[in-house]
Amino acid sequence: MAGLDDFLGAAPLWLVGALLLAALVLAALAGRWVRLTYAADPRPESPDSYLLSTALALLGLLIAFTFSLAVARYDDRREAVIREGNAIGTAWLRAGLVAGSEGEALRDRLRGYADLRAALPTAPDRRAVEAASARAQTAVWAAVRAALVRLEPPLGATLVNAANEMFDAAAARKAEREARIPGRVLDVVSLYAVISAGIVGYVTARRGSLRPLLEAGVLFVLLTLALTLILDLDRPWSGAITISAAPVSEARAAMGT
Repeated sequence: MAGLDDFLGAAPLWLVGALLLAALVLAALAGRWVRLTYAADPRPESPDSYLLSTALALLGLLIAFTFSLAVARYDDRREAVIREGNAIGTAWLRAGLVAGSEGEALRDRLRGYADLRAALPTAPDRRAVEAASARAQTAVWAAVRAALVRLEPPLGATLVNAANEMFDAAAARKAEREARIPGRVLDVVSLYAVISAGIVGYVTARRGSLRPLLEAGVLFVLLTLALTLILDLDRPWSGAITISAAPVSEARAAMGT
């Protein structure tokens, strides 16, 4: 199901939602056709209703589990941005301890690095920004090494630790951003939703009446909204729910010009 994984992760959310809703409706129509063609007209007391209740209950559990996973990923990415902003601010404060031209060079490198990290969410080519960040880290580290001659060993150690924490925070932010809901989980939830829609159509089929199917349409819309919300939470850069880079931007603003 690699193709489905790629589609769910990259296609516009409105397109994914529209296709998912269409799949649910078609599955319900197929279930209705099977019931009306090969089975007797169901009665309200039909035991088939227990099958429907069980299927929808399991679907609800799957969606709840997937939503919880997506929210956890979102929170981890948000905390990673906060940690990076704090790490950049700490490195800037440590750089203020360095006097002379070495200190000024270090602070200039930190400003440039912070500019890159703050621009990452809105950059058209984020891979290029990540590559530029790696080069900026090398430049910052070279400036840190040059600045150590201006500091006593205890203060030099704090500067080195602050730079390392800043670099580690950037790596953690990238790792959290790339951590997504496993594609197989999304595949199974989508497939289960479609199968459940078929069960809805089968169980609620009534000869000469489309009312149960119209009522089920409301359920399908709610399911589509829930699944697209999960996909939105799982996309760090696109959609309506994104992570603000404000902590990094605020750290950069504190550096001045």
